[in-house]
Amino acid sequence: MNTNIDMNELERRRSKLTRGYDLVASYRMRELGYGTPPEYRSRWRRMAAMLEYQFLPHYFGTPPDWRLGLRQFGGRRTLPDFCVIGPIKSGSSDLAVSLMLHPNVMTPLAKEFPIGDAESWRIFYPTEDEKRRHAERHGVALAPYLAPFMHSMLLIDALHRARPDAKIVLTLRDPVERTYSHWKWDMFLSGKKRAETLPFLSTFSAYVDTALEVYPEHAMYSACGASALQTSIYWKSVGYWREKFGAENVMVADMGEYFSDRNGLLRKIQEFVGLPHAEIPSPKVKVNENPIRVPPADAASKAKLKAFFEPHNQKLWDLIGKRFAW
Repeated sequence: MNTNIDMNELERRRSKLTRGYDLVASYRMRELGYGTPPEYRSRWRRMAAMLEYQFLPHYFGTPPDWRLGLRQFGGRRTLPDFCVIGPIKSGSSDLAVSLMLHPNVMTPLAKEFPIGDAESWRIFYPTEDEKRRHAERHGVALAPYLAPFMHSMLLIDALHRARPDAKIVLTLRDPVERTYSHWKWDMFLSGKKRAETLPFLSTFSAYVDTALEVYPEHAMYSACGASALQTSIYWKSVGYWREKFGAENVMVADMGEYFSDRNGLLRKIQEFVGLPHAEIPSPKVKVNENPIRVPPADAASKAKLKAFFEPHNQKLWDLIGKRFAW
C-alpha cells in the first residue's frame, strides 16, 4: 500500500524537524571557537534564537524542562513501537528525519534523550488519545525510537522489557568511513584550539595511528564519549540485539545503501516495521552534518583501518548471513 504525500507540506515539516539541529550546530560553532553563525551575530539574533529554541516541535537532544513539565498533564503517553538505531556518526540523524516525515509516523519530541528506565521515555511520546486519533485519520500510527545508541546494553535491556515485540532496525555504516566521521566529530567537539594542539587529533593519520597503537589496552581520546575503533566493531552488539528480540525481528541495514538509494532502503524499513510505503524526497543537504571542513581521509590510514576491521566484519557477515560492500 502506498501513501500519498503533499510535497509542499513535507518540505515545511522537514524544515521544522531539522531546525533544532541547525540551532544546536550554530550554538556549538560559536562556543567551540569555529566562528559566529548568523544567529549569533548580534544580541537580538541570539535572543531570537534562544526564544525560538523554546518552542521547537522536535529536538536533537533534551528539550527545555518546562516543555517536559507541561507534557505531564496531557494524559497517559505511549512507548515506541519500533526502533531504528545505529552507532554514532552513522547517518542516524538524516535517516531519522526521513522516517519522521512519513505520514503514519508520530514524531517524538526529541531524537536523543537519557536512556534510563523505559517508563521515563513516555514523556517524549504522543498520548494514547493522540495516537488513536492519528490512526483513525491515517490508518496506521507508529512511534519510533531513533538514536545512535546501538552499543548500549542498558538500552537493549530497557527496550526489551518495555516492548519485547518491537521491530528493530540496526543501521550500520562502513566502519572505515564511520571512523573518519568519528574523528571529525571528536575534532569539532574538542573545540578549535584544543583540536589544533593535540598531536593525536590534529590529523586523521595521527588519530588512526594512535587509536591502533593503544587498542585494546588503553582507551583512545574521545570528546564525544565513545571510542572510535570499538564503536565501528558491530558483530557483538548485533548479536545482543538478535538474542534479545529474535533474529526475525532484527533487520540489519547498510547505510551505504541509504545514501546511494534513500527510498530503496526506506521502502525495506517501512515494510519491515509495518508502515505503508511512502516516497520521501531526498533533502538538499544532510541532516546534522559536521559543520567543520577538514582534509579527506588519506589512503594509507584507510588501508590500515580496513585491515583492522576485516576480521570483525567477517564475524558480522557470518552472523547475519550476508556481506556489505565494505
